[in-house]
Amino acid sequence: MPRTHRTIPDMIVDIHTHIFPPRLIAQRSRLAVADAAFDEMYASAKATMATADDLLASMERAGVDVSIACGFWWRDPALAAEHAAYLVEAARASGGRILPFVPTREPVEGASGIGEVRECAPEDVPASHLPVLVHSSEEAGHLYPGKVGGLTPGALGQLLDARPEARLIAAHWGGGFPFATLIPEVRRSIERRVLFDSAASSYLYVPEVFRRVIDMAGLDSVAWGSDFPLRAQEVDRAYVEAALPEEAERAAVLGGNAARFLGLGPE
Repeated sequence: MPRTHRTIPDMIVDIHTHIFPPRLIAQRSRLAVADAAFDEMYASAKATMATADDLLASMERAGVDVSIACGFWWRDPALAAEHAAYLVEAARASGGRILPFVPTREPVEGASGIGEVRECAPEDVPASHLPVLVHSSEEAGHLYPGKVGGLTPGALGQLLDARPEARLIAAHWGGGFPFATLIPEVRRSIERRVLFDSAASSYLYVPEVFRRVIDMAGLDSVAWGSDFPLRAQEVDRAYVEAALPEEAERAAVLGGNAARFLGLGPE
């Protein structure tokens, strides 16, 4: 039986997951030849790809109420459209448990947002009235598949300046952008319109990153993202809970902030 959904204050929201249509998973090798970015991230059979059913099963195991499901940022518009259609249908069939962020430059009917956008130049990020989840690239540290191809902290700042109306989820801690929020005008510019997600944190940072970003950018700006299926949701949720022993902070990061940002309940 599906788990009973929680009330909004207790809602668990994973703000960063990825799912693919089964047809595209079956065509992994062919797609890797056609798309260099896809090749870098998914050519290896060790790189897990998941369907909507896989995500829903994971959510049951991990006690997750709602997940944002992103597409891959295809260079082929036909693949992007196919992926978007799958995401929207998966969301419809999920009864609201999956929110589709589509990999297209224009929002499609039924989409909750756009993402995960992988563009290096801020002017290439689609402008939308919907929230946009952008891949962010830290400029220091080790290389890994998929690191390159997103907004650096400087580029993210340019995007925020150029589009004061934009609502953004800056993946992977915004590539380190939260340090800039110690500048008063930058702090003001992100209020209520930017979330920094924690996707892939355990591969990049020590657990103290949660405490540091909360102290710099504010508790309201931090949201949990597992990057499923790269990380198992139940494992990543436990990682966040261990990093944040204070109950109110855990509740905000694991769902409260995302619910507010996405309009899932009262503010």
